[in-house]
Amino acid sequence: MMSITRTLVLAVTLGVTMTAPAGELSPEAIARLGADLTPVGAERAGSPDGTIPAWEGGITAPPAGYAPGMHHPDPFPDDAVLFTIDQTNVDQHRERLTAGQQALIETYQNFYMNVYPTRRSASMPRRIYEATRRVAATARLSDGGNGVTGATVGIPFPIPESGLEVIWNHLLRYR
Repeated sequence: MMSITRTLVLAVTLGVTMTAPAGELSPEAIARLGADLTPVGAERAGSPDGTIPAWEGGITAPPAGYAPGMHHPDPFPDDAVLFTIDQTNVDQHRERLTAGQQALIETYQNFYMNVYPTRRSASMPRRIYEATRRVAATARLSDGGNGVTGATVGIPFPIPESGLEVIWNHLLRYR
């Protein structure tokens, strides 16, 4: 009898704690899209130290000379290397390097990393921005987080509140 009681208590506890978050953003949260957040929910502002610029809309037109079907050319061909990180200066940049990058620089004498200006060039069609704003009010995770309802086009959870919402944003992203 004790085993059945424990099993039932465990099942009810798991059932209550494992439910998926509700989704559906409030009107106040949706109003942030395109204001202090980008239209798809990223921080619009740059970093306080200026190393990451503010998002200003991204690339919205193809580079000169591009024709559909071509490989995408470098949209910033005139960018110059700001600095190079190698064994001589790795300690100056250690706080911004991953453990793997540090190991490569320290292990291989000729390994280096060129650092270029940071860009926030990502953009999507206006219809995706508009759809994201619409579905932010209706998108919900299905029971158990195994699907999404109330969203057909756009980013379903532009201000995600759980890991499941982040995963579904990735799976349903604009391509």
